[in-house]
Amino acid sequence: MSEERPLPEPDSEELFSLLGPSALRTLYGWLYRRRGDNAPTMAEVRLFMADALGEPQEHIDRRLRELRRYFDIPSVPTPPGNPRYPLRGWAANAPDSQNLAISSRVRAQVLAPQRCFQCGKTPKEDRVKLVVDHKVPQSWGGGNEQENLQPLCEECNAGKRDYFQTYDVHAESIRAAINYAEPQRRIGELLRAFDGDWVRTDLLGIVASAQEFQEDWQRRLRDLRFLGWEIEYQRRHYEGARVWTYYRVKKWRPWPASIRDAITAEERRRRSRERPSGA
Repeated sequence: MSEERPLPEPDSEELFSLLGPSALRTLYGWLYRRRGDNAPTMAEVRLFMADALGEPQEHIDRRLRELRRYFDIPSVPTPPGNPRYPLRGWAANAPDSQNLAISSRVRAQVLAPQRCFQCGKTPKEDRVKLVVDHKVPQSWGGGNEQENLQPLCEECNAGKRDYFQTYDVHAESIRAAINYAEPQRRIGELLRAFDGDWVRTDLLGIVASAQEFQEDWQRRLRDLRFLGWEIEYQRRHYEGARVWTYYRVKKWRPWPASIRDAITAEERRRRSRERPSGA
């Protein structure tokens, strides 16, 4: 916790950039007002989440875990076994505030299409509120550059955040995969990190396009087969209106010195093998 860095005000632009227009900001604002000796107990937090946020009590651990990425909120034991949760300051590894703020100009540019990138709803026709979303979450190493921002309605933003949080156990591996220069390696390292578990296409697409947008990232996925990788896929029809495709790696090979050269050489070898004799 840093004593020199003041906590953001509940209505500040800094907090909005960090948490977005989410239930987390409401919970933070309440904890902010209850700082010091008036820190709430476990029972009080659960009541607040049920009354003010309309969320079931079992969500308390997840919501506090989300806030603890950025803020120091310890569980302080009390004699009756009802611990208190004081908001003491920033977490030790919280990102610098200079990396959090999105300027008004960039925010306006991102929201200019006035349409949710995911569901297509608009404020004028569907009465939705649009927010600026990070395609690659900041907890995975995503930044505030405009290429990493998109307009989402609040409902899609909340759903995306909840879905991506299911991958938090792999956050370190995702962050590492995002930093590789080659899209094939970003995809391959992500699949390896899941150690045989299925990975959905939206997550693969985000990681593949982390350094630069990949219009046909599925082709980069197919490139891995030229390197000797064995990759399975399956389609799931029971996850809402959309059919999602999942991938997992069964067998992988060490990376060559030049991925592009190795793929080109394998393509030539296969073409020559398929060419009729005497042609």
